[in-house]
Amino acid sequence: MPPPGPSRTLKNESKYPHIVELAVDSHGLDVELSRRIIEFHKSRHIQPRHGRVMARQGGGFYYRWCFADLPIATAFVERFGGEFYKPGI
Repeated sequence: MPPPGPSRTLKNESKYPHIVELAVDSHGLDVELSRRIIEFHKSRHIQPRHGRVMARQGGGFYYRWCFADLPIATAFVERFGGEFYKPGI
């Protein structure tokens, strides 16, 4: 399945306020990590909501996942790492 388009990702980021950024290498998500992330969402009966894929100065790509619920977003960070997105930083 192709990644969601820009308008959908922006909509997800505005509708689901708890955004987690996860650093990935230039090849994108590893297949095994992707499967574990999908299983995380399935086990909680929630649909994966992707935000934008961001490239940062100095290298590095960050995939964003958007959550409506802070405890689930926190569980995602505890399981997979990453950081909460802080606008303006």
